[in-house]
Amino acid sequence: MERVRALLADAQAWLAAASPREKRLLAMAAGGVFLFIVLIAWAGFSSSIRKAQNALDEKHDDFEKISRLAAGYGQQEQERQLMEAKLRQSPPALMSFVDTTAKNAGVEVGGMSDRGVVAGGQGGKPREMSVEVNLGKVPLDKLVKLLQDTERSPGVVRVRRLRLRKSFENKDVLDVSLSVSAWQGS
Repeated sequence: MERVRALLADAQAWLAAASPREKRLLAMAAGGVFLFIVLIAWAGFSSSIRKAQNALDEKHDDFEKISRLAAGYGQQEQERQLMEAKLRQSPPALMSFVDTTAKNAGVEVGGMSDRGVVAGGQGGKPREMSVEVNLGKVPLDKLVKLLQDTERSPGVVRVRRLRLRKSFENKDVLDVSLSVSAWQGS
């Protein structure tokens, strides 16, 4: 402690004996050191604030992403439950269903063959029953109506395969071959 007091006394003596020019130079050097310390402190705080803001923005983005995923999950869960409910329903008699749907759409069925159960039914998988249908001379608008009515049916009924060819006799109509399948939960 004595050494510090001795150094302070020496510094005060030197300052008292210093010329005005040396005092100005010393004041400017002290001001420069003070300004440098303030600049370093400001840069440190600024960097900390920027890091905290970036972390906060990242967390906010993650929260928004989680919110979007949760909303999507809820919608997909609802669709899954609806599909399971449809699978629990007994499917329509596929041949008569396709025939009735075709007649309602104004389409004439050329031929139809039942393929029976083609897949599933074991290990908790739904059973797939299928029918091959041949349609001759079908206008495109009636074909679209038939496909829409088929897929909007009760139960799970889908067109699995569709083959279109222009008719040789009339280029405005199509010869159509399609495979319609229905699923039922096991």
